[in-house]
This record gives sequence, structure tokens and C-alpha cells, in this order.
Amino acid sequence: MAFSIPEDLAPELYPLAWLVGRWHGFGMVGYHGVPERSVVSEMVVDHDGGPYLRATHTLWLVDEDLSGPVDHERSGAEGYAALVKDVRWSAETSYWRPVGSERTGDGVRVELEVVVADPAGSLSLYLGAAEGPRITLATDAVVTSPTAAQVSAGSRMYGLVASDLLWVQDLAAFGQDLGPYSSGRHSRVEEA
Repeated sequence: MAFSIPEDLAPELYPLAWLVGRWHGFGMVGYHGVPERSVVSEMVVDHDGGPYLRATHTLWLVDEDLSGPVDHERSGAEGYAALVKDVRWSAETSYWRPVGSERTGDGVRVELEVVVADPAGSLSLYLGAAEGPRITLATDAVVTSPTAAQVSAGSRMYGLVASDLLWVQDLAAFGQDLGPYSSGRHSRVEEA
């Protein structure tokens, strides 16, 4: 699916323009002591003309009694349509700020700082880079409230594959080493 660069998008964000829009899809969550479950996922990436992107990402557990089987070969849109939301699992708001770029043999590498906040009491600073349609991030700092899950590190990867946004998140929490936590596949939602 094609996308267009919004007219009022700050030039620093042009290499990330492919992220801007509404996305929905499906995925999985699971961690040490947390059984693997299917999730429905929605993400909105927008901007207000400033030199940063704002993103919201929400996951819901799937109502397994009302949903069809999860086929991970489906597009994000097909998976989203086949699944029924149950309980909200997590939500977050993040700000993505490009802080520098350099030419590489394959194009441009854009350095990123990403601040992620969730209502469960965690604030994380991720550092990383976008290289074409691939973004890799790792935590530089994690702050948790006294009542929040004790997360100590994380990493994320996003990639545009066959017009779908694939993502993966690893966590180090509850005294465990960094390991798989969630992943999914989004399709861009056509604006009416």
C-alpha cells in the first residue's frame, strides 16, 4: 500500500514518513511466568508539525471463544478482522525524535531517541536508528514507579515488510534476562 508524505511533516521526519498513519493487526504476548496469548493490536503514529512523531500503541487479549484461529501468515488486516478483543493488556504513548543522520552505502541512517510511557508506571528511553524501513531500538534508561512491574531493560525492532508493519519487543523484567515479550503484524488502515 502506498503512503504519502504529509505536507506539514518536518523535514527531519521524512525518513520515518512511512510510519505515519493508523495501523491495526494481531500478535502474541508471553514472558517468563506469563503464558503466551494472542493479542489484537492498534497503533497510531501522527505528528503536529514539530520535529518528532507521537505514537500510541494498545494491545488487547483475544477472546478465544469468539475468535477464529490465528494464522500468522495472514496480513495484519486479515488477522485483525478474524479476532475479537477481550481485556486491554497494555497501552503506551511514545515520542520519536530524530537526533542526527548520516549517509551509508545503502541510504541514510537516522539516529533516534524514543521516550515511551505506559499507565502501569513505567517510563523508558530508547536509543537506536532507522535505516530505510527498519528501526532498531534499545533502552538507555528505564524508570518505574514503586508499584510498577520492575522492568530493567528492553529492545524493539520495527520493519516494513510487504506493506505490513512487523514489530517485536524484548524485555528484561522480574529479575530475568532480556527475552522475547511481544510481537505482531500491523496493516495500514485506509483513511476514509
